Amino acid sequence: MIDTSRRLSDILIDAMREDGLTKLMLERRAETLWQTIMGPTVRNATSSVRVHDGIMYVGLNSSVVREQLFLLKGKIVAALNKAVGEDVIKDIRFA
Repeated sequence: MIDTSRRLSDILIDAMREDGLTKLMLERRAETLWQTIMGPTVRNATSSVRVHDGIMYVGLNSSVVREQLFLLKGKIVAALNKAVGEDVIKDIRFA
């Protein structure tokens, strides 16, 4: 017998979790939020942003910006995770 008391959204979320899709969606969201959270100066210095297995890889075209962001890495991770709504980013690697 089908459980009709559950909402469709709950069923879809459970199915996505089983397939690992929730993690991928949160990682894509973190990539998108990078530009918004970091502001125009960092946005202009960013050449690429990619998240894989909780590690955010950020390509930068400014060594000065790279050094400043490295010093703020913990705060950036916390801000991204807060914006995403889950602890999806574990570390950031700047290149």
